[in-house]
Amino acid sequence: MMADTDTTIDTTQQVTSKVPSTSVKNPKRVAAGKAIAEKRRLAKEEQKKKMAEAESVLANENLRKAQEEAKKADEAVEVPQKTTPSPASQTLTITQWLSVIGFGISLVGIYYKREEIKMSLSKLKSLARAAPALPSVVDKTPKKGGIRSMA
Repeated sequence: MMADTDTTIDTTQQVTSKVPSTSVKNPKRVAAGKAIAEKRRLAKEEQKKKMAEAESVLANENLRKAQEEAKKADEAVEVPQKTTPSPASQTLTITQWLSVIGFGISLVGIYYKREEIKMSLSKLKSLARAAPALPSVVDKTPKKGGIRSMA
């Protein structure tokens, strides 16, 4: 009777071969694979180090900029004790001089155009006053009814 209950097959077990595998891996290929894996690992570590260094450089740069802005803000808030400007602040750079000269030239150009426009308007007004009014030409003939001529 025990044999009757033991006839169920366990399907959860995996079927494996009883023959041992005889394939031997190529030792040169295995060594090459290990060397490549080691190179990749070292490259990743080096990249992580470089990223950390770059982040620290950026953080230091941002900190330096923030400190400079705070320093400039503090200097702007402070009231200068000297009433006369320093000689260094009175000199203009070449670019500033060119800007001032360009601004002056543009003002002169606007003034010249204004004078030119004034003169042309005054000429138009004087021509309008001097020219007599032209009589309007009106055809006083009555229209003919019927068929019109082609002319």
